[in-house]
Amino acid sequence: MQGMPAASNTVHRGSNADYRKYFDELKRASDLFRSSTSRALVIHHDDADGICSAAIALSAFESLGIKTDRVCIEKVHPTILFKIHSIDYDAYVYTDIGSGKAELIEKLAGDKLVIILDHHDPVMVSKPNVLNLNPELYGFSGEKDVSGATATYLFAEKLTDVKHVAWASVVGSAELGGSLTSLNRIPLEHAIEVGDVEIRESAGRERYYVIPFGESWDKLSTMLTILGSVGYYADGPRKAVESCIKKSLDKNEVEVLEERRKQIFSRVMANLRRYGINRGDKVQWFSVGDSFAGMGTKVLGTFTSILVYRGFIDQKKYLVGFMNFPRMIPELGEVEGEWIKVSARAPKLLTELINRGVMPPVSKLVVEAADYVGGYGDGHSTAASGLIPKGAEDYFLKKMEELI
Repeated sequence: MQGMPAASNTVHRGSNADYRKYFDELKRASDLFRSSTSRALVIHHDDADGICSAAIALSAFESLGIKTDRVCIEKVHPTILFKIHSIDYDAYVYTDIGSGKAELIEKLAGDKLVIILDHHDPVMVSKPNVLNLNPELYGFSGEKDVSGATATYLFAEKLTDVKHVAWASVVGSAELGGSLTSLNRIPLEHAIEVGDVEIRESAGRERYYVIPFGESWDKLSTMLTILGSVGYYADGPRKAVESCIKKSLDKNEVEVLEERRKQIFSRVMANLRRYGINRGDKVQWFSVGDSFAGMGTKVLGTFTSILVYRGFIDQKKYLVGFMNFPRMIPELGEVEGEWIKVSARAPKLLTELINRGVMPPVSKLVVEAADYVGGYGDGHSTAASGLIPKGAEDYFLKKMEELI
């Protein structure tokens, strides 16, 4: 079957994974896309996984002579989606974003083809022209088996030869941590085959070195996320995607952005350590207001992920961060309303309880609490985010406590 690596036992199907059905659906979707598309819009996230996903999609589509544009968004929201679908394209391809709110996309799709290539917790859709090709719907794990970049690569591979960007799937998968297994193994083996990646073992586990950039996969992932998210309002996502396509990255620019982020993070962290954070029965929270202004809201998730390891954080309580969401979105324009970005994470001890089924997943809480206050959320079992109306923070937190 197309896409199967030479060593087939490296693809762990799992007890619930339907490998054949998933790949059959990828083939059907690729045939439909190829036969009906002359102009496509790629919608992607601003972290490394989203950036690598976009680079893979653009490389594949443009090699087929399909005129392709791209837009980088940080959250799926009706006002944002309305702007996207008001621009006329034959097909709209969501990469590393959109699966958790596919029903919203479905409402705005009309009769246009929409393909969602994502690995976040998905919802089902029913319209035949909206194809949610999330591997989780076929029994794979979006937290272990497949990244957004891999989901995009496996679709692109059905269209054309994309082995020259297989390395990008490897880098996009770095956010999952650990050695690459299951579906993530397919682009890894392709990248090794063409000489872009080599495996270097360390401490008894695999590490991946990306030869064209002279960097380890996780280091390169961090650099692309910095360029895309910290530089979100300075054309960072476009520069990051083009860096992937050209296999050349301006590391000096990344260093400048990272230094800026470190200084701001340091100030905010010092304030939280000094004044403490707010604590409820099962939830602890903080707000940074406009402290991260000028950077993409993805940085709130990065900051919250760092914060869970600090000693003053309760390891058994859900951690929630808030920041003001800028109304101006690069490449799209201004959105209606005033919104707050939410990022939620599970500290280590809570993660263990979630994995054992003792406590509810972060994604479930954020999605339901955001919906309750008129917002939207998505994510994974231990990390999730969303947008809620400004002023609804207390109601959001209260609903989270009730749900827990």
